[in-house]
Amino acid sequence: MAHPIECPGEGCALHGAIYAALAVRGAIPIVHGPAGCGYQAALAAPLAGWLDPGGIAVPSTNLYEKQVVFGGTARLREEIKNAVKVADGALYAVLSTCPTEMIGDDIPAMAKEARAQGFPVIDVPSAGFRGAVRAGYVEFLKAVIGSGLVVDKGARDQTLVNVFGLVPGADAAWVGEIEEWSRLLAGIGLRANEVFGPSGGVADLRRVGDAALTLVLSSAGRGPAEDIQQRFGVPWFEASALPVGALATADLLRRIGDLAGRPRDDVETFAASERERENWFLERLSHAYHALDLQRSFALVTTGSRSAGLSAFLTGTLGWLPRLVVVAEPLAPDEKARLVPEIEKAAPGAEVIFVESAGEIADAIAAAKPEIILARTIEAGVASRLGVPLVQISTPVSDRIVLDTPLSGSRGALALIEAIGGAILRQ
Repeated sequence: MAHPIECPGEGCALHGAIYAALAVRGAIPIVHGPAGCGYQAALAAPLAGWLDPGGIAVPSTNLYEKQVVFGGTARLREEIKNAVKVADGALYAVLSTCPTEMIGDDIPAMAKEARAQGFPVIDVPSAGFRGAVRAGYVEFLKAVIGSGLVVDKGARDQTLVNVFGLVPGADAAWVGEIEEWSRLLAGIGLRANEVFGPSGGVADLRRVGDAALTLVLSSAGRGPAEDIQQRFGVPWFEASALPVGALATADLLRRIGDLAGRPRDDVETFAASERERENWFLERLSHAYHALDLQRSFALVTTGSRSAGLSAFLTGTLGWLPRLVVVAEPLAPDEKARLVPEIEKAAPGAEVIFVESAGEIADAIAAAKPEIILARTIEAGVASRLGVPLVQISTPVSDRIVLDTPLSGSRGALALIEAIGGAILRQ
């Protein structure tokens, strides 16, 4: 029997494909479907960490009942021609929707026809029923990799690292995370091929096959990384958890450095500087920590890739007491099985559950009776009932504007402490 999900924390695959395309400078998404499909993505964007003073404006075929009944390929052909005239892009991605996939519009044929006319157009199967936002991100990258846009030059840039798995729209901190991991990789002599965000673009997409390594920071990056390895021979490495704090980050940097052939001394020197900087701030926090009685029992609601890293920092560095860890995203059974021992190790004694429905999550938190909740704006109600602070760290976020603040790495740890302190002081 189907299990209804009450108030899921993110949108559908179409939203993910829209956010992913918009996050690549020079890429233009074209939505093939009713106007409401793209409009829903625009409504959700501010809560997903997507800030654009002009809103999300993308070309769309804006189908009506006539096209849904009789087919909309002619309308799509017209929209592609208009889009390439009006929107100056280096790549145009035609995104399918639930109606256009269900009626069987031949979107790949329309994209192929446009390419034959000299336009850089790809098709992305992104109907909402394919999954959540992360599914759209995956389909966008896989479509680019399989389109012929990426050409194997036969030579590897031994310092270039693709960074995948930080999903625009699924994580309010995605820009900050990309920039933090670019900084960390630069610290050990490597260059991040960012693709998404202010420093990325279509040119970076074209050179994913030139990288020496693909770093996967969540399971969403695994499929594209496998495709790149299969097509271009670029090996990939997946972090078991997105690390928080200088110590955990140093462990991951050592593994990356070894795989990329970086001198271990250089890695250790950089890791030591990160620890010294973090310790400087932690030492100055110690008085306030005791004066404000900052040790708390906590409940955490987050994604799979963040669950173990955040738990380890909260329990290990801050000395907090874990009560409940909720992974609130759809994951395959094998992924859940892999995460459970990692979370249990990071948060000993905590209850670990995999739940997406807001009502079930609220009930679990209420039963755990934590002294602080790190979760989403969706959990504001249960935090109010319990009379405890809520730190909004997971999408959707509504208590602040998120620009380039990370929640992983060494600087992400300090940003997390700032957010915790603010929530406690406001309580």
